[in-house]
Amino acid sequence: MNTRISLSLLLTLSCSAVAQGQKIVAPPVFNIFELVIKQDQNNAYDSLAEKNITASVTDEAGTLAMYSAKKKTNPSVAYMFEIYADSDAYQQHLNSTSYKDFLRNSPDILDASQKRKIDAVPQFLADKNIVQSDKTINNFVIVDVKPEFGQAFRHVVLPEMAQSINLEEGVLAMYAVTDKTNPNRWYFYEIYASEEAYQAHRLTPHFKGYIEQTVEMTTYKEAVAIKPGKLMNKGGLMYEIK
Repeated sequence: MNTRISLSLLLTLSCSAVAQGQKIVAPPVFNIFELVIKQDQNNAYDSLAEKNITASVTDEAGTLAMYSAKKKTNPSVAYMFEIYADSDAYQQHLNSTSYKDFLRNSPDILDASQKRKIDAVPQFLADKNIVQSDKTINNFVIVDVKPEFGQAFRHVVLPEMAQSINLEEGVLAMYAVTDKTNPNRWYFYEIYASEEAYQAHRLTPHFKGYIEQTVEMTTYKEAVAIKPGKLMNKGGLMYEIK
């Protein structure tokens, strides 16, 4: 079935669903960018990223979330995580004044030759309205799943993430996507109110169950240590692929 909904109606429905904490049916767009900041341009990048994030999430109905982060071991490596209601909303963002301003200023700040975009397929996206503080932390984890365990892994990890966002006050966002070119590679981006909230999460029965049940299903795990920059969303997103 090929059903097309007008942009204005889709954005209205999507934002209404977000506000009410309802599930979004149309596949959102989830982007992960890895960027390299030029020498002595870290402060300039922080300012430019914050300006773009604030304007985009505030002014664009279909921009649901934008998060900046830097690698702890090498702050010149930055990440941008973005969520849009659908491909039309993403296109609207690309045509926005804030994004064009970002593009205009970025050549002086970013090394364009080292920019990398991960083409991601959303599997589970859920969040609460994030009010960032000095205690807010984020995690970025990469997991490779054995092909024969693809469905079994999905059936364990997605319910675990749903329980985490629903039962734990300190869990602010749980996102899982797969690599479009390698569906056995999973990317997890998570936001917690504090380190204490994260450690409490690790002690929950659902998290321990996930670890125990999937220990033999994976071939590779990497926790990329990152420090949050500007974190901003509309909140209330709930999407799970069918």
